[in-house]
Amino acid sequence: MTDDDEPQTLPAKRELAMAARATIELFGNGAIAKTKERLSEEEAEGSKQSVRYWQMLLSEVVRLHRLRHKY
Repeated sequence: MTDDDEPQTLPAKRELAMAARATIELFGNGAIAKTKERLSEEEAEGSKQSVRYWQMLLSEVVRLHRLRHKY
């Protein structure tokens, strides 16, 4: 396998940003709460890679949510 064929362990910034925008569009002002809820579910299951993904997604959702309400 070459480096290009190996799966990514963490999503690219662009993919994470797109997922965060979709989450905000889907849940509106409840996006942060829903993401935190899912993060706590993943923490209970114990998958470190999933927990890291949801932590990164939560930080991006919070960042975008703040930008959205800043204006």
